[in-house]
Amino acid sequence: MGFHHWHGFEFERTERKTSSRVLISRLLKYFLPFKKHLLIVALTIVVSSVTGVIGPYLLGMEIIGRYILTSDYSGLQLIVLAYIGILIINWISEAVRTYNIGTIGENMLYKMRSDLFAHLQRLSFSFFDRAVSGDIISVVTNDTDSIGQAFTSGIVMVLSDVISMSLTIVVMFMINLELTLVSLIVVPMLIATALAFNSRFRATFRATRQTISGVTSKLQEGISGIREIKSFTKENDTIRDFTRVNQQEFQANFQANIVWGTFFPTIQFIQALGTGIVILYGGMLALNGSLGTIANAIGVLMTFTLYVSRFFGPIFDLTNFYNVVEGALAAAERIFDLIDKQPEIKDAENALELQSIKGEIAFNDVTFGYVPEHPVLHNVSFRIKPKETLALVGPTGAGKSTIIKLISRFYEPQSGTITIDGKDIRQISQKSLRSQMGIVLQESFLFTGTIMENIRYGKLEATDEEVINAAKTVGAHEFISKLPNGYNTEIGERGAGLSVGQKQLISFARALLRNPAILILDEATSSIDPYTDLLIRKAMKILLKNRTSIIIAHRLSTVRNADRIFVVDNGRIVEEGTHRQLMRKKGLYRHLYDMQFREPETEKQAETQTMPRMVPRGFP
Repeated sequence: MGFHHWHGFEFERTERKTSSRVLISRLLKYFLPFKKHLLIVALTIVVSSVTGVIGPYLLGMEIIGRYILTSDYSGLQLIVLAYIGILIINWISEAVRTYNIGTIGENMLYKMRSDLFAHLQRLSFSFFDRAVSGDIISVVTNDTDSIGQAFTSGIVMVLSDVISMSLTIVVMFMINLELTLVSLIVVPMLIATALAFNSRFRATFRATRQTISGVTSKLQEGISGIREIKSFTKENDTIRDFTRVNQQEFQANFQANIVWGTFFPTIQFIQALGTGIVILYGGMLALNGSLGTIANAIGVLMTFTLYVSRFFGPIFDLTNFYNVVEGALAAAERIFDLIDKQPEIKDAENALELQSIKGEIAFNDVTFGYVPEHPVLHNVSFRIKPKETLALVGPTGAGKSTIIKLISRFYEPQSGTITIDGKDIRQISQKSLRSQMGIVLQESFLFTGTIMENIRYGKLEATDEEVINAAKTVGAHEFISKLPNGYNTEIGERGAGLSVGQKQLISFARALLRNPAILILDEATSSIDPYTDLLIRKAMKILLKNRTSIIIAHRLSTVRNADRIFVVDNGRIVEEGTHRQLMRKKGLYRHLYDMQFREPETEKQAETQTMPRMVPRGFP
């Protein structure tokens, strides 16, 4: 009875923990805004139920029993018109009900999905560090669909069925008490069958809900990770993994089909049995004259046969209703569990709104770990002057990127303070803090849309001219102009169709357009070819001017001109100075520099020293 642990909350594989009452009360807020539509639905349920009961009565008792069998064709014409009128009213009420149910259901799904997506945007990085995106997608799509289905195919249908069954039984009793009691003999059989299958329905339903999440997750991974999959030639392994979860989904649905496939014939058998009992017993009553004239007896039998068939749909719906509602409540629990997750990084009650800043950044004895028990940074303290260009270098995993994530307040340190212009960033609103920053990462993320839109993402109110000027400054204008539609060229997801260097140039243009007081470049030039690197070097002179800049780079040639360089190792700043000062110290920076720029020569010497002398046999 394990749980699938899902980024901090449990994606349920067993019984629900939240009571139905609590979940229903929370779901009601999505329906209550549509009181007018709900009232119309209620009225149409009554109208369609009444007309649905009148129809079989007119057909059996009146049209067949009273007019056709007595050859009263003048009366037949009038009653047929009345019957057609009843059918039209029933059709109109059903159409109006369907329209209003659709209006409520779709608006409810729209609001719920909007709330979920908006909430996801507010959650902190730490949530997504543990997130399985496929599971999130499953909640936002599949689970919300379950709730919509429970409303449209569940609650409304059951209310209609209950009213219809009640009216049907009342009319049957009014026609003939004895035959009604006989007709109801099959109802306990139907209920017993439904209860017998109920636990199996619930198990198969839960299994299909669980397995579809696995399929969604693997599908998302297989699409978003296609470059890595192909790069490592793991297509077959990925196909095998997807086939495994797809097979589980197949088996779950196959088992569900077996259960349903057994249930339906059983219900049909009981229905046939009920119809046979009505005809057999009704025939006996007709033969002994208890049902009046032959015409009346045939009309009664026809009416009861039609009414008995109406028992089965509602009872089936009532049986299915439990499973639909149970599934919807389980989905609601997952949805509200997600909505209840609070961002770990929150604005203070009276958070300051930064208007403009000088760009002074200070770390004061900061300790931080993604897992608090295992710190990544240890008592780090430093100060960056306004408009200073600082470079962070060091081995992979030393803590360089963590420093900029803390400056951006994507995470909160376990101890110590971080200030900007002397203000603790915990007292500054996140939006105003990040609006002062421009960040370019190693892997640029471009959105589906035009190049113009992607650059303008840095400043949504920017004019086309401002966008083009930013692109010209970083050297992106030349390649953009050569594209089929220039700045209006549509690019695919994550910038599909552009080279790594081109995507980086667009990211630089986006950052420049924002004109941030603090600029952060996190390995932003590590994946760029020499020609693009030359363009970037020229652009960086303009980009870094008159703003506080932090550059993280493994390629040390990009940081030689920085005002200061911090060497980070094992979560501590172990060296500090300019390039020349650090080279003279002959410490870790000098070691990293020598490894990077003298590696070919070192490798050649090593090969010469270690390679055995290869001579043909027979020679000394």
